[in-house]
Amino acid sequence: MEKIQFLLLLMYLSNLANAQVIDNNLQGYYQAKSDSNMYSFFEFDGNGKVNIVGIGTGDYFTKGDSLIVYPDKSIFKFKIKNNTLIGASSWVEKETWIKKDTVVANNRKDVALAKKKASLLNEYYLMSKNKSSLEYMLDDSMAKAKKEKISKLCNDGLSKACMDYFGMLLIEDQGMDALLNPEKNTKPKPLNNTIIALGNTIISQGEPEGYTLLGAYYFMLGKKEKAIEQWNKGVEKGSQKSAMALIQIEME
Repeated sequence: MEKIQFLLLLMYLSNLANAQVIDNNLQGYYQAKSDSNMYSFFEFDGNGKVNIVGIGTGDYFTKGDSLIVYPDKSIFKFKIKNNTLIGASSWVEKETWIKKDTVVANNRKDVALAKKKASLLNEYYLMSKNKSSLEYMLDDSMAKAKKEKISKLCNDGLSKACMDYFGMLLIEDQGMDALLNPEKNTKPKPLNNTIIALGNTIISQGEPEGYTLLGAYYFMLGKKEKAIEQWNKGVEKGSQKSAMALIQIEME
């Protein structure tokens, strides 16, 4: 009897050792092995944010030896082997990135909060990995269920989910045509305080793209000066998307 209990204990401890720990503490500068690689480097801040070749930021988490990166609406998957990242999905498949000695600031200030964010992003990943956006659009019940899950993840503190939710509310409020062609939105609806509040929530979560989203919303409403004000704030906080929005306005 004691021998059986001992064996069960060993099996339990073995399972614990092999458990896929979810985190976002990967930190450092990873350079592409090939000069022809579209993505020359990834710079991880040890707190769930990654600088992608200097032209944008994304969210990431690790699960065991897997690395999941959300550059925007798409997804990159990697396998981690010592100080090397091996691409395992579209856009990065079979490519390799090697960690260099380049100094990268570690932005991990609150371990508990960082781990919570990683766990929430994993929930987001599990929710969205098996269904495409088109599938959700074609099924009202699925779309409703997704909206509820996104809203919950947002309320739990996941800024990426809040940005998705912002987009959902924007489409409901203004319509898809207005979203795709804001310059032709000649009859915008009145200011929606719920959308404004959500944008400010995203900003309060430390996500500078909240300024980008608010700017886009004001621009849709024909409030160009207000939009530029938000985008300027986004640039001050390091948002490349806000900078691109300002450049596009200047070129028109």
